[in-house]
Amino acid sequence: MVVIQNQHVGGFCAVAVLLPLLAIQQAYTQEFADTDISVAYEEAIAGGLYGEAEVAAKRLVENAIRAGRRDESSTARLLSKLALAQRLNKNFGAALQNYELAVSIIESGHDMLDLELIEPLLGIGNTHIDNERPDLALEHLDRALHVRHVNNGPHSLEQSETLEMLATAYKKMGEPRKAVDLADRVYWLYSREFPGKSMEVVPALLKKGHILGEVGDRREQRDAYIAAIDIVEHNEGESSLNLIGPVISLGRSHVEEYYDLQLLALSEEELPDTRLLDKAKSYYESALDLARTTADVPWQLHTDALLALGDFYTINDEQSRARELYRDAWQLLSADEARLGRRRAELETVFPLRGPTPDLTIALPSDAEGNPVGSSFESGYIVTSFTVTRSGRLTDIGLVEISPERNADIEAEVKRKLSQFVYRPRLENGYVVDTGDQTIRYKFPLPKSSPAVE
Repeated sequence: MVVIQNQHVGGFCAVAVLLPLLAIQQAYTQEFADTDISVAYEEAIAGGLYGEAEVAAKRLVENAIRAGRRDESSTARLLSKLALAQRLNKNFGAALQNYELAVSIIESGHDMLDLELIEPLLGIGNTHIDNERPDLALEHLDRALHVRHVNNGPHSLEQSETLEMLATAYKKMGEPRKAVDLADRVYWLYSREFPGKSMEVVPALLKKGHILGEVGDRREQRDAYIAAIDIVEHNEGESSLNLIGPVISLGRSHVEEYYDLQLLALSEEELPDTRLLDKAKSYYESALDLARTTADVPWQLHTDALLALGDFYTINDEQSRARELYRDAWQLLSADEARLGRRRAELETVFPLRGPTPDLTIALPSDAEGNPVGSSFESGYIVTSFTVTRSGRLTDIGLVEISPERNADIEAEVKRKLSQFVYRPRLENGYVVDTGDQTIRYKFPLPKSSPAVE
């Protein structure tokens, strides 16, 4: 114990116990500092500045370890924050390590079914999905779902996030029916909890519609969006801002169906009905009219409506109309730092709108009917470069790298499909510009080499 002597205050000798006082003062100082760092982290995440968010999260973790809290749940939560920033920054290896460390900390201090495990388990699953390995996500998502069932019951709404992630994983794995079944399960959970035309069911309907669209079931997709619109109008009327999201989604469904059918057309007679595009345009215009004529519309919804109609015009090569809407969105997103984050993410970089996926199974041997044969494959990859023009089309498509060796069929297929891509062009100072030095990477299967026979 350290004592300060001979320090007179008001004629009296003050005796202070210094070390405990300093410890308390330092703890309060560190707490305030960590609060500031936490605020900086959240602002960086919201603004899309994931590198800055990662730096802030590292400082929080380091401070917790210095304070002797390495094995506490609070530190596990900080590790999950750090991993989130790393995942969003596409630093997948580091993200997985920190999520897994968070899991081990929680397991060592609690039991294997603690609810604290949910966040890092979902983080691991999301990281594998983002890293194009949805198969590796299933184990962790299934475990998170089991933890939810044990703690919250088999019919709890809390499990919906995990079910949605499982649906995404199965969709990416090429198992669309499983994805749709999971989306139906989420909708059933909400319908069970909120019977009738309840607004709480709308997000589940929108998610179901999104997954149905990704597996190509346009009729059921639109039924889901129309049901959501009906619920909103029933509860809030035809001028509700909550209509903007489902109306935009309904328009997008018509656009996607038109271009899906266009890709399948073998002759001019088989081209899709242009009324699909007319309907899409009317839905987009309705959403934007609602955003423009409603007082106190949130800027996020207004931006969604501007970009939806602008992208429609870009896809359909009506550039002057698209640019006008993009400039309006640029001005709207220039008001403050929160909006600037979205401007950087969606207008200051090129943004893919549509494009057919290359059929890279052409590298495999096929049978008489053209179906790939064999069951043992390895992966190759191709990296191509291109320029996105002011109109959103791709030019200067060239080969950067291909492994294990040049393959004329693969190169021609990728170039042919990329020539059909459409991007939202990049803006500078509110005006669209050409953007070069863009790259895209595809994996493709190859027959596995047979071992040499001696």
